[in-house]
Amino acid sequence: MCMTMHYPHVTIYAIRLRLMSFALKDNAKKWLYSLGVNSIGTWDDFIKVFLKKYFPNGKTVRLRNEINQFVQLDKETLWKYIDRFKNFACTMSTSWN
Repeated sequence: MCMTMHYPHVTIYAIRLRLMSFALKDNAKKWLYSLGVNSIGTWDDFIKVFLKKYFPNGKTVRLRNEINQFVQLDKETLWKYIDRFKNFACTMSTSWN
């Protein structure tokens, strides 16, 4: 949607920042509204604050290590490996909560 909006002298990042409240829901939206007025001035500021809040470094490192250590087992077919990886990926998406 942001790519369809063009205003003179307004960057795509400014538009993203203005529309972010419509993309978030539940606790993330409450968190955004709880921030102080003008506490986020740029898209980069938002990215840094959001990632710090919802993707802490410890979790990111742990999940990256789990992904890097995921290997095909001995005598496991490629298709079983792919299915196991899909299940693994699904469990990873819920482990951020």
